[in-house]
Amino acid sequence: MPTVADLARQAGVIGAGGAGFPTHIKLASAVNTVIVNGAECEPLMCGDLHLMETRAGDIVATLRKIVDEISGRTGSEVKGVIGVKQKYDHAVKSFRDQAGKHGVSVLELDNVYPAGDEHYLVFEATGRAVPEGGIPLDVGVVVINVGTMVNIAEAVNGKPVTERIVTLGGAMDNPKVAFIPVGTAFGEIIPRLGVKIDDYVILVNGPMMGRVTEDMNEVVTKTTGGLFVLPKDHSHVMRMARPLSTEIRIGKSACEVCRYCTDFCPRYLLGHRLEPHKIMRVINYDRDLDSDTITSAWLCCECGLCDLWACPMFLSPRVIYREFKRRMREAGIKNPHRRADLTQDSYRPFRGVPADKLMRRLGLSEYDVKAPFDPAPWPVSSVRIPLNQHIGATALPVVKQGEKVTKGQLIGEIPEGKLGARYHASISGVVTAISTSHIGISGQVK
Repeated sequence: MPTVADLARQAGVIGAGGAGFPTHIKLASAVNTVIVNGAECEPLMCGDLHLMETRAGDIVATLRKIVDEISGRTGSEVKGVIGVKQKYDHAVKSFRDQAGKHGVSVLELDNVYPAGDEHYLVFEATGRAVPEGGIPLDVGVVVINVGTMVNIAEAVNGKPVTERIVTLGGAMDNPKVAFIPVGTAFGEIIPRLGVKIDDYVILVNGPMMGRVTEDMNEVVTKTTGGLFVLPKDHSHVMRMARPLSTEIRIGKSACEVCRYCTDFCPRYLLGHRLEPHKIMRVINYDRDLDSDTITSAWLCCECGLCDLWACPMFLSPRVIYREFKRRMREAGIKNPHRRADLTQDSYRPFRGVPADKLMRRLGLSEYDVKAPFDPAPWPVSSVRIPLNQHIGATALPVVKQGEKVTKGQLIGEIPEGKLGARYHASISGVVTAISTSHIGISGQVK
């Protein structure tokens, strides 16, 4: 009889809320705690909220199934915890109604950023601090996003991942939450929503850890949680688009070395040796030029609090860290920071950033609305499905150009012996293109 991990592998389930780690690997691990991440802490998003309000029973039952399977395999007790923001009162009630029936617990979280960060959530739920450079598995925990849990529930019923729930918002006449076929081009989505402005960009996956693009040929992937139309001249858009050279130039003239960036850094508050104000001293004043300061860049999770909240001068240690990581990666320099004996900062409980105040700081409050869910199938004329939307090796095509495929049919397989994920046709149609990076399918809009 196939395990939940086997079914998740067959269905192509990957982490829906992060970097896309293949979920079957997590489900096959030996842990003592499984945490469902329902914080949805990235501002503007509400797709996970919709799933929590409408699929709480499936999420809790699937969590129980996972917990029982791991417990049976390891011979030890495994706890199931659902972390959800207190403000999502309807979702909290739905979870509590179901949790008692299935022997799992509900952890209510403050409405702060970054409540959904894995390290933050693990500490809140278990009191354990994930080591420097580590993952929750290092402290006997796996964290699974609620969207991923719904995909696992579907996988148990034999349904592969072919759609992604996406929040569509910003300067639109008709913001909504909808299930979009994987591989759908932004150009097949945005114009249908009644864009209010002419000169705009698309914010992908939220204002804190997302990015902006003008490329309407980009496509929805299994990890695309939101698409938001913003004016090209919006202050936050201009801030996100600022090049590295400008960051360095402004930093040299404006950095006050106030260390607010460090005081609000969630990794520093958990005890990691990450002090963003020191990387600014390296860039601006040639100070702190020791190797630990430079290599600590590996510990930065790029949450954005240092630059988008803490810094009174709107400087960006995050961008500097990102550049150092890029250069160290190219030079083959690995992360030397592995401390596990961590002491949390005494101010940590008071340094969560209120989400509503964060929205005002970013100038995005007018777009911070709970978009309605549209249950109608999204009509798509064609899709271009990338074969590497996950951490690991690129999937190998198992179909040929000109072949007719049906929705849900396997089109990309994990290479033998590699970490990876499978891919399935998100629409029925004809395979029009195959490359080492993607598969194109043309269908008929109904």
